[in-house]
Amino acid sequence: MLPWGLFVCYNSSMTEAQITTYEYISKSILELSSKSPSLIAISGKDASGKTIMANILAEYLKKKTSRQIIRISADDFMNQRSIRRTPTGSEGESCYKYTFNFDLLKKFVLEPLQVNGSYIYKTKVFDQSTDCEMISDNQKANDDAIVIIDGVFLFRKDLVNYWSLKVLLETDDDVLIERGALRDAVRIGSYIEARDKYIDRYIASQTIYYNEEYPEKVADIIVNNNDYNSPVVTPVK
Repeated sequence: MLPWGLFVCYNSSMTEAQITTYEYISKSILELSSKSPSLIAISGKDASGKTIMANILAEYLKKKTSRQIIRISADDFMNQRSIRRTPTGSEGESCYKYTFNFDLLKKFVLEPLQVNGSYIYKTKVFDQSTDCEMISDNQKANDDAIVIIDGVFLFRKDLVNYWSLKVLLETDDDVLIERGALRDAVRIGSYIEARDKYIDRYIASQTIYYNEEYPEKVADIIVNNNDYNSPVVTPVK
């Protein structure tokens, strides 16, 4: 079955589960009371479908409101590969500690979009394809803008209080491993190698994150995303 991002491109209709989930999230966003841009975090483990959901949610909201919709990805605030690969005790620890430059995400996005902030933000400071700094131009957010940001590790203690709404995608590790291996095998050239790397680096980093930060306990909305076409909102404990 096609991932939902492709499903929407090739089909004019959505599944009932998709409509139910996106109606619920959209309603939750539009009911937020704020005197500054609303910062919406779409987080989850690697390959949980964060980017797909964030992109579709942005388009979905454009049909619901005339408010400015802004899309930003934490993947555009990564460190260079030499930093991401800083030697530590394990691949998972290296990934967790050094993949992202969250200080710049705070400086250029999260802090200026708070109440009494400048509302001047950047969408990007790094380009993965060239592994080089690529700082975008300044842009100005409206005071009632909806800013949708996807990424892993977004509910860390140093980030969690910036969000107006926190959406966590929960996906079983065996599903994530298969998705990640299939995705990365094209680049790496070997399914087995991609699978082993995914487990050693990405699953391991998420284990550290979940054991330290308990993202499932701070999320406002949790979505089971084992099936892209059948997301299910689950009760927040």
